[in-house]
Amino acid sequence: MRRAIVCGSGVAGLSATIALAMKGWSVDVYERSAVVREIGAGIFIKANGLRVLESFGVLERIRRDCVILREARTLDRNGEVLQRRTLHELNPVWNVQRELLIRALFDRARELGARVHTDSPVDDVHADGTVSVRGRRTAAELVVAADGVNSVARRTLGLDLPVRSPRSGAIRLLVPRTTYEADDTVREFWSGRLRIGISPCTPTEVFSYLIAPLSDEHGACAPVAVEYWAARFPKLAAQKFFERAGVAGGVHHRYPFVSAASWTKGCVALVGDAAHALPPTLGQGAGLSLMNTLLLAEYVASRSDIPGSLSAWEREWRWVSDRTQTWARRYDWITSEWPPSVYALRDAVIWGIGKSHRFNSYMRIADRVDAARGTVLPAPRFVQNQLR
Repeated sequence: MRRAIVCGSGVAGLSATIALAMKGWSVDVYERSAVVREIGAGIFIKANGLRVLESFGVLERIRRDCVILREARTLDRNGEVLQRRTLHELNPVWNVQRELLIRALFDRARELGARVHTDSPVDDVHADGTVSVRGRRTAAELVVAADGVNSVARRTLGLDLPVRSPRSGAIRLLVPRTTYEADDTVREFWSGRLRIGISPCTPTEVFSYLIAPLSDEHGACAPVAVEYWAARFPKLAAQKFFERAGVAGGVHHRYPFVSAASWTKGCVALVGDAAHALPPTLGQGAGLSLMNTLLLAEYVASRSDIPGSLSAWEREWRWVSDRTQTWARRYDWITSEWPPSVYALRDAVIWGIGKSHRFNSYMRIADRVDAARGTVLPAPRFVQNQLR
């Protein structure tokens, strides 16, 4: 039986574990934390990720406790609609509690025979498939490094490019759901350089994110500065949203932009945030990780030459993640760095983006990847974007 080592037990690491185990690999996962868990609130899963979860046999476990969103809206500070996008079966978006997703993936990995070693930080990784865990060396035919933004593997293998410092970040939290969030709709409110997203996550909770430039000392701190945010979003203040958010607390996260000189070296592959951390503006953080790990497993399972198969995987599929990163960063720029003197023009740009089917198909290319079949699906023609 072929053996693989996976560094990290987040979405990318557990996804790689499942994909390889389903191909008959023996997999050991090394996780630096004492327990397998996900810090955060909610997470959006789009069509490419949902296809992977279905192939893993975990989609129904998640369906029971998530919210399948029907519509996405962009609004101004007063609640006036700038853009509306209907979410149909061919471009679905599910909102899932992060802990629920991690638990479903972890349970499936264990069912397939994977061994998960907690409190086991990987100290060193070599291109020949040798890793050091607390000073003890072990080796495998394949190493999948899913060890995050500050990846040990990326650094020790000499694949580092400078991690671009983030200009913005978000407070993420779960807030009690009220009648104001009765519809299964994700709403994103824009006010100057601030942005608030509110999306039902369970029958009783909404996943919320409050995004601000890091230079904004009141906006970029947790818990939520209730009066500061309420003054800039009067519509949400009237709905008592900030009172609920203030009680919920939340955690602030920055948005670094990670790129690697190469995703592969010898028998090692970088996946997830270790390879392509990006702003969450296109909702593809989890989707890219799920998609790329399933594709990786397909390549190494069908070829005996591990370094060659990893190189082919990166050569034929990295472009999707690179494009998604680029446009996620550009879309984030529209919020956090757009010149205040021309905010009226920004509204027109948002409207134009929403109306352009061709542009959305290009920018949201990751949504259309069917990793199980190794193909990119045609863009759904019936998706309509409209202004109010």
